[in-house]
Amino acid sequence: MNLEPLSALQINRKNFNGIIIEEKSLTGKINLRGKSSDKEFMKSVGSALDLVLPIEPNVRISNNNFKIIWLSPDEWLIEVPESDKDKIISLLESKLNPQKTAITDVSFNKIILRLEGEKVYTLLSKYLVADLDKILKSDYSIAQTIFIKIPVLLVRNNKSKDACSIDLHLNRSHAKYVYELLIDGSKTLSF
Repeated sequence: MNLEPLSALQINRKNFNGIIIEEKSLTGKINLRGKSSDKEFMKSVGSALDLVLPIEPNVRISNNNFKIIWLSPDEWLIEVPESDKDKIISLLESKLNPQKTAITDVSFNKIILRLEGEKVYTLLSKYLVADLDKILKSDYSIAQTIFIKIPVLLVRNNKSKDACSIDLHLNRSHAKYVYELLIDGSKTLSF
């Protein structure tokens, strides 16, 4: 029996005082673990995905089909279209040594809230103890931090000249709470 996942928040794109918040549709998310110092591992993943795993901290790389986010020296998050996820997992499993790697489907435990607008950093700074201008300064950079007491992954989607766009990855169970905090925080963006 296949279960079809529902949206965690069941919201459409909404504007709150100049901040647009939307829950992105389900994306295939694969957690990959292996040693970046293992040349065979790195070569096998590169040939399977047509992308080299990033080894520089807080970086995201992508091509037309995949996004690979560096999480730690030996851990990556691979985002793929949901329709391709099972095929990619099977491909990785066939190419990688199972005794030296871990491949986990985490598509259903995380959601992505996209925040767009001129004052996104101002809004997020109400809940984070992080200098977003510094840690998300380069195009397509990422940061792992704590939102109140909730671990989150922030992914910058924009180039320097584009409007600010941040994807906030968080546990599905925290989605409603974080969403309500963001709405409340957007009511007073000048402080």
